[in-house]
Amino acid sequence: MSAISIHAVRKEFKGHQALQSIDLEVKDQEFCVLLGPSGCGKTTLMRIIAGLETETSGDVHIGGKRMNALPPRERNIAMVFQNYAVFPHMTIGENIGFGLSERRIDKATISKRVKELLDMVQLSTVEHRYPPELSGGQQQRIAVARAVAYSPRVLLMDEPLGALDLKLREAMQGQLPTLTPL
Repeated sequence: MSAISIHAVRKEFKGHQALQSIDLEVKDQEFCVLLGPSGCGKTTLMRIIAGLETETSGDVHIGGKRMNALPPRERNIAMVFQNYAVFPHMTIGENIGFGLSERRIDKATISKRVKELLDMVQLSTVEHRYPPELSGGQQQRIAVARAVAYSPRVLLMDEPLGALDLKLREAMQGQLPTLTPL
């Protein structure tokens, strides 16, 4: 079974066709990269899969279940945005643990998972700091850690490693496929 199945997805914005009859199959545990020039619809397609945009027509299935009418919180999808989208009023630890606390996971498990993920993104010393105190690359790593914290079924990443230096980017590329479930 495919983890993601997209059939004939179209998206129009005020008469402008952003996506035209997109078909895509991504198997469970498979990595898929969308490549294309700026403005070609990569982000729009990911936002449709996540439920943050509504398709004009077509079908989106995840794990064999039609998602078109489901709100984002019921899709078990995490998305790392190009602009990080971390909560500036929360500490780094609170940012990473946010999805877990929303799912009523116990505090000890959240604390353990936050520490594991901070180690993974090589930011173990910043748990009690706030996002505005960190560089863009550090905030991007926090966004990745937050997205994978609750082991979503699907992880969508919109240029998640773009602000990182080459050495750290290569290290994180190697770590992403090995992330362990909660």
